[in-house]
Amino acid sequence: MEQFVVRTDDTVVALQHALAFREGCCFSLQLAVRRGSVDETVWKGLTDRHASRGFPPEPTDADLKFGVRFPDGSEATTVGNSFQGWANPADRPETPRLVDAGGGFSSDDRYYQGDQRLWLWPLPPPAPFDFVIEWQKMGIGATATTIDGTAIVRAAEQARPYWP
Repeated sequence: MEQFVVRTDDTVVALQHALAFREGCCFSLQLAVRRGSVDETVWKGLTDRHASRGFPPEPTDADLKFGVRFPDGSEATTVGNSFQGWANPADRPETPRLVDAGGGFSSDDRYYQGDQRLWLWPLPPPAPFDFVIEWQKMGIGATATTIDGTAIVRAAEQARPYWP
């Protein structure tokens, strides 16, 4: 995909690719931040938040959040969608889900660089849809970029299951 979702003087969020599976897809993103004029408290909050083991806590209003918005008006965000798993393969949520699927980062007192994975269930519709990011802590309001859902659906048609 290789699309910039956000590109400011100090922050870049790039959507690198989507891995398509029969039931959903996984987005891979790259994040890069130059500290610039960000004060110590905000910078420490950014790096400390991602330093905890496991998944970061539920995002606050100022933290990095992701979402998708489909042509039919349905939406999904990473807020309130911690992955609980599904006990039975027949059990599925009624609405789309966008779930933080982990990532990693490195930082020092001047730079922050990370990768982020997001799981989208179900597959998007075979039409353009919006991928949305908001990161108030870095001065980024809700910003959308258009993704080609048709390409993801076509790739999913070629997906083969891991297990027979």
